[in-house]
Amino acid sequence: MPEKNNTPKVSIILPTYNRAGLIMETIESILNQTYKNWELIIIDDGSDDNTEEIISKIKDERIKFYKAGRIGIVGKIKNIGIEKASGELIAFIDSDDLWAETKLEKQIILLQQYPEAGFSLTGGYNFRKFNEPLGYFYQQKEGIRYDNIFIPYFKSEISTTMPSLVLRKQCLQTSGMFKQSKPFSDVEFILELAKHFKAIILYEPLLYRRLHEANDSDSNWIKRHYEGLEMILSYKKSLPQKILNDCLFRSHINFGEKCLKYKKRRKALSSFSNAWKQKPFNIIPPIKIVKAVLSF
Repeated sequence: MPEKNNTPKVSIILPTYNRAGLIMETIESILNQTYKNWELIIIDDGSDDNTEEIISKIKDERIKFYKAGRIGIVGKIKNIGIEKASGELIAFIDSDDLWAETKLEKQIILLQQYPEAGFSLTGGYNFRKFNEPLGYFYQQKEGIRYDNIFIPYFKSEISTTMPSLVLRKQCLQTSGMFKQSKPFSDVEFILELAKHFKAIILYEPLLYRRLHEANDSDSNWIKRHYEGLEMILSYKKSLPQKILNDCLFRSHINFGEKCLKYKKRRKALSSFSNAWKQKPFNIIPPIKIVKAVLSF
């Protein structure tokens, strides 16, 4: 799938809602990219702060601002951005995250070196204060992986953080757009790409994901868990049984631990019990169940 030229245009899709206090930092990290052939498509999800006023002060014809009205479904908002995209490549960034200056350049070079790859993902880290990493997506900080990553995702080898993604727009003819019936559809979007196309993982941390009280992923962690289980089970025909069981086991254990953290003890007990059903001879679930009981 070769590009038309050596500097393909990248359409960067940025959904936002009431992020006037943070969005300028995000846009500056795009303006500072060493790769310059891009357009930034900002889709505003009905903000009632001064986001539009802030954007209007930026004098760069590559930046386009669209008011979508209040939709509240991130996948639908991103689909609107895709429909407006004119680039051969598509990237995504959240309105509170940051990119390293070389992120786009390095990913595009790799996509040109590996023309059969449909998309690329990078490493990164979470932060609350800039330049103070709280947790890296990968222990490995350099090198690449060129592979089919569908099965590796279910083995917890791959970080599918949407703002690290750059994909060839033509791939969407095969993999499809975001699911608009689900509030959280990012992982499934990437998995559908992975079912059909090879990927390039660039382990270098080039995405900086901001953690704060308003993070949608934090406020919806229970919904996200159950939707994640539903998504895993939707792929059960495509997965070896052991990998499916291992994946469900980890999901239940991790959710149980988070339930204990937030003192949702009955949910924790249920989740640890579900993990035990996946691996009846594993000693971890009964230990976790005892831990949950003692916490009452």
